[in-house]
Amino acid sequence: MHFTVDRKRLVKMLEAVRRKLPGVKKKDKNVRIYACAARVFVEANGVTAGEEALVFRDGGCHQPLEQFLMLLKSYSPKENVTIEADERVLRLFTSTVNVSDYTADVKPPAHFVVGQVADTWVSGGKK
Repeated sequence: MHFTVDRKRLVKMLEAVRRKLPGVKKKDKNVRIYACAARVFVEANGVTAGEEALVFRDGGCHQPLEQFLMLLKSYSPKENVTIEADERVLRLFTSTVNVSDYTADVKPPAHFVVGQVADTWVSGGKK
């Protein structure tokens, strides 16, 4: 797994999935993080959040939710975060953390249309 995403949006996604749903007795301690279909997804407590990202290699793993969130927040001046993970470790900026349940075979939770990127709006041209 290897992707770059807006750090603040990833923090907001993690904060959204950390809340316990009504009627659920126990909160999930781990979050599933995976990248595919030009997006990054996080899942915990029966909630899935996703954001467009620059995905270089598909994959997914589990991380302790609160620890991972605190780690991301510790890099607050950074605008974007590049995360790379394999079967052993997950790397972001200068930090390396252990990985559990890594898989390279991931599927998005729904069908997404990945559109063509066009920069005609920059030049003011019409397509």
